[in-house]
Amino acid sequence: MTTIFGFVRHGQTDWNLEGRIQGIINNPLNEEGRKQAHQLGSFLKEQGEDWNLILTSPLIRAQETARIIQSYFPKLSLIIEPAFIEREFGQAEGQLITKDLFDRICLGEIIAMEDASSLQMRVETAVKRIALIHPGKRILVVAHSHVIKGLLTKIDGGFTFRHRMDNGSITYFRVENDDIMLEALNQNHHLIKRD
Repeated sequence: MTTIFGFVRHGQTDWNLEGRIQGIINNPLNEEGRKQAHQLGSFLKEQGEDWNLILTSPLIRAQETARIIQSYFPKLSLIIEPAFIEREFGQAEGQLITKDLFDRICLGEIIAMEDASSLQMRVETAVKRIALIHPGKRILVVAHSHVIKGLLTKIDGGFTFRHRMDNGSITYFRVENDDIMLEALNQNHHLIKRD
């Protein structure tokens, strides 16, 4: 039985705009982030996609995004799923992203940062567990850039943590017989009409 996951990266925050590492720092959406969430919710509704459940990271930027999307699907339950919290970036949290800092993150050289294999295992295990609980369902997950990249890099060695993941985008995965497969990557609001 096939279970579909639509992984949404939360809308923009001021720190996203400034180019700062957020990790587990609990920043809210900014006005653009709320607009992105509304655009995605409207787009998903217009597409007639039939969703059964919304899961969200416990961080406020993800919860805000999830609640805005839920407003377009009011019958859907929204559940906080701790396994989809953003990667902890240790000493890099709050810093401006530079090429050197990003290289050190990709090499796993940041003190107190969650290592890539732990992140990958955390997200993969959660997806497989949820697929077993909700077989044949379509599940929206509102999470974070490195959560989505953690799953991508786990299932396909062609991806790295350097791949772009836009705020307010959605990436689709299919789970069949305990196998996770990518369906569509980083679908963004260029697909969505703008006002």
